[in-house]
Amino acid sequence: MTEQTPTPAEAIPGGVVNPATVPAAAEPQPEAPAPQVEEVPAPVEPDYKALYEKIQADLESTRERSTEAGVEADELRAQVAQLQEQALRDRIAAEYALPPVLAALVQGGDEAEVRKHAEALAAVAAPRPLLGAGGLTPHSEPDPYKGLAEKLRQRRYGI
Repeated sequence: MTEQTPTPAEAIPGGVVNPATVPAAAEPQPEAPAPQVEEVPAPVEPDYKALYEKIQADLESTRERSTEAGVEADELRAQVAQLQEQALRDRIAAEYALPPVLAALVQGGDEAEVRKHAEALAAVAAPRPLLGAGGLTPHSEPDPYKGLAEKLRQRRYGI
């Protein structure tokens, strides 16, 4: 194809068109190729049986996970209940100032039973008052070594 030189009107902006020149629009233009139409493939039928089986397998695995989660939740609830009961026993044993050995023995199903049992253990574990701390006469000075063993026992064992 030969390249044409532009006319002065085309080359110079605002130029005047020479009436002797053939306008560019009058020249035969090569035809543009026709747009190609893409052929759309026919829709393929999905494999419904395979989809159904996949969904059934997913449903079954979800049910299994749900059952496992339910069992785990039940175990955790049992642990929480056990820890709450132990915390109640420990708190009440501390209220009655029971030593750790006796605090472990506190039992009961509810708070009233636990309190009753802790009170009974506290009565047994409470130190008994020492009678006759003085000498033979009521106004004499007490023996400084007489209660020493009892005081040491109380400090060491908290009883």
